[in-house]
Amino acid sequence: PFFGFTSKVPLASPQLLFYLLAQPVVPRMTQILLRGSGRVRARLVARARLEAAVSLSHAAQRPLPSAPSSTPAGARGLRTVATAQPWRSQLVARRGFASGIPGGSPMERYLKLKNDGLINPDPRQESAMAKLDDLCLRIANYTPSTSRAAPAAKLASGGGGGFFGGLFGGGSKEVKKSPSAVKPTGPRGLYLWGGTGTGKTFMMDIFHDAAPTDKKRRVHFHEWMIDVNNRLHRLQKARASATASADDLVAQVASEMMGEAWLLCFDEFQVTHISDAIIMKRVFAVLFERGAVVVATSNRPPEDLYKNGLNRPLFTPFIPMLKDFCEVHDIGADVDYRLISSNDCEEDMRVYIYPNTEKEKALIERKFSRICSGQVLMHEAQVEAQGRRISVPRSAINSRVAWFDFKDLCDKPMGAADYLAVAAAFHTVFIANIPKLTMQERDQVRRFITLIDALYDHQTKVVVTADRDAITLFEVSLEDRKTSVADEIFAWDRTVSRLTEMQSTKYLSEAIRRLEPSDFLGQFTLKALTDEDIKQMWLRYDADDSGELEMGELRTMLEELLERQQGHSNLSDEAFAASVSAIDINKDGKISYEEFEQYLGNYTLIDTSLTDPD
Repeated sequence: PFFGFTSKVPLASPQLLFYLLAQPVVPRMTQILLRGSGRVRARLVARARLEAAVSLSHAAQRPLPSAPSSTPAGARGLRTVATAQPWRSQLVARRGFASGIPGGSPMERYLKLKNDGLINPDPRQESAMAKLDDLCLRIANYTPSTSRAAPAAKLASGGGGGFFGGLFGGGSKEVKKSPSAVKPTGPRGLYLWGGTGTGKTFMMDIFHDAAPTDKKRRVHFHEWMIDVNNRLHRLQKARASATASADDLVAQVASEMMGEAWLLCFDEFQVTHISDAIIMKRVFAVLFERGAVVVATSNRPPEDLYKNGLNRPLFTPFIPMLKDFCEVHDIGADVDYRLISSNDCEEDMRVYIYPNTEKEKALIERKFSRICSGQVLMHEAQVEAQGRRISVPRSAINSRVAWFDFKDLCDKPMGAADYLAVAAAFHTVFIANIPKLTMQERDQVRRFITLIDALYDHQTKVVVTADRDAITLFEVSLEDRKTSVADEIFAWDRTVSRLTEMQSTKYLSEAIRRLEPSDFLGQFTLKALTDEDIKQMWLRYDADDSGELEMGELRTMLEELLERQQGHSNLSDEAFAASVSAIDINKDGKISYEEFEQYLGNYTLIDTSLTDPD
């Protein structure tokens, strides 16, 4: 048996191979199935538009306290750095080149933002920008080849096995050329990788805007792979006979794409599907051979792409090819700028956010990104409920956090069992864009009431954006209240009461304390805790709400931190005593919030105190 199919099923069938390749392997316990869909593109486009509106703030920027609202966010309280930079002499030598690019070269644009006090000085970012600046110079007069180098470079010989059979190399005894054997003939691209929020996307966008060619495309990598698959599917359906091999189809797709753009800037380069892993190495081999230049950002080094993935050996030949055609640069920054608080962002502790203006929409996006530590699953997930599958548009990769639009949950024929399944699967649920409701939306009102009941009963943390406050969200005339017998009108008062309670410190602290330590601490980056993070942690560990941490509560927190950092919770008496000494500044045997805040704000102190003395 293979994925539930008996050995009688012809595994060489292209249709079956397509089905198998499209199904990621996911533990049954999670009951979450990943599945791509055409709707992903629409969500990605919507997300891109939002990120474009706040790109500077997302990419490492913080607003100056006195800056006007039209000013891009910058480093709060920072002075312009007047010391000479090593890159300035390079820029002087390139004035002729820079003059041909509106706004200047990538490094000039970056330094202007820094010198204007709009971004934080960061030597690691400047090092990466120097490489992007050099690449921009090298492609200034570059024109790629429009044809393949030689027939010997064919990736698959075709000849049977269907489309995916060709990708696997089936249907022919002819030896294929290894993709890594294709060598660069034009400028070598750049693969930037590093932790979340370190400014990778911000820098790549500067490069893309400055690049001196119209044949360029900046795209989220997952969206690009959807485009590749759609083009392959179109060509496969349109071909007149079965004589065209998989390699022929890939070559046609690559030719189309090269005609549109030879400079490809990929954001969030990652591989999660075996089908993508198989296809992309073929497509990139042709693109690279024809002279495409790639700039990519990723959270992983090339060696970790598709790590532990199904049939990974089929993908690994792509890694040396990627290194041949792209210089790999580790940004190495420790600071996640998206986790640094700003006056109007993470200090806002609301979980019921209204009105639903662009400011509030940006706020809930930032809250979601923070609680997911920037690790967001961009493939649609599904939750099972009595044999049905409920689509989850976005979810965290490393914790049980989900994002829905109101329409996803209340515009569809869903019932209590569906909502209970969602509440059981996720400890935190984001619901965006709750509109004003009237009796004309009676079905949506009824479903929303049932949804809130289910989330409340499971003590789920809920973060929402709505057009109005909870009391006035459901607009019912006085006459309707007097004459209507609709259950929704009477049940709404209960919903208002529950929505109000779900915003209370008591409800939120109880919800936090019910979480497993891994679920709770998995929401945070200990090296860059925000004020909101520290308040969340205080709510969890001040279990008796006394306003102080007793020694037993402190020990619980330290054991959970130790489990997160070192994989065990065996806190020795010596390490506990050292931690108490570091935290209890006034030596009164209790930990105040100020002492707690100071301790958690210094990761080095945490790390040192939890380490057993030699």
